[in-house]
Amino acid sequence: MTQPTPEFLERANRVIRATLLELRPRLLEAHGSIEHRLKDDKSVVTEMDVLVEKRIHEALHNLDPAIGLAGEETGADLDQPLFWLVDPIDGTESFIRGLPFSTNMIALIYKGEPIMGVIYNFFLDEYFHAVKGGGATMNGHPIRVSDRSLDRAYIILGTKIKNPALIGITDRLRLKVAGMPKAATGGYEFTAMARGAIEGRIVFDTTGKAWDFAPGTLLVKEAGGRVENLHTRTYDYRDTEFVIGNQVVFDELKTFIEAELEAVE
Repeated sequence: MTQPTPEFLERANRVIRATLLELRPRLLEAHGSIEHRLKDDKSVVTEMDVLVEKRIHEALHNLDPAIGLAGEETGADLDQPLFWLVDPIDGTESFIRGLPFSTNMIALIYKGEPIMGVIYNFFLDEYFHAVKGGGATMNGHPIRVSDRSLDRAYIILGTKIKNPALIGITDRLRLKVAGMPKAATGGYEFTAMARGAIEGRIVFDTTGKAWDFAPGTLLVKEAGGRVENLHTRTYDYRDTEFVIGNQVVFDELKTFIEAELEAVE
């Protein structure tokens, strides 16, 4: 197995974008008006989640059948050496409610690391793309994280809604920042961070999975941001507790949350 070439990644990007654009009319038609059911973990799923994942997998399999496939709806073997990881509709709850925060998310994982990521906001027709070492774009134009300091920052705290530790941590973090918006969808929040609208995100004790984070963390890193797992100096997308942010706020955010979590343990 060899690492995919830049030429292959560009072909893959064209195939993914064409597939998502083809699916967009059906997604827009279903947005806010589709039936849903609850999965065993109580999260929601619709027929569009299943259809989108199936169509993306088919397109990528046709591109190169030797590359593995994984996804939220069909199952994910994260030990494959090279595979596509798909979150067909990130933010299904927002999707069924008609809120404009849902995205399609795709990452190519090579030897345990995302090397290409796509996030498509089909409602706004915003296509975000990143390749490891190649920068990040929105609709083909380069994007960059902001350089705002913590007192001017919008920071997102991502954890289980009913986590009792959240109450005090939220209050203390709010005193340090300009605002704490919440879109309740990781893909949307990552894209906002990569284009400089939001400065950071703290994730711990979350229901999120690898497919919720792999495309977005790569996008923000390639837009000039930083990401590390809690209590380490490294980042593994399979570890779902991490801090991500611009270069100015990152160290302060990480120091803050590590101290807070140690205090409540």
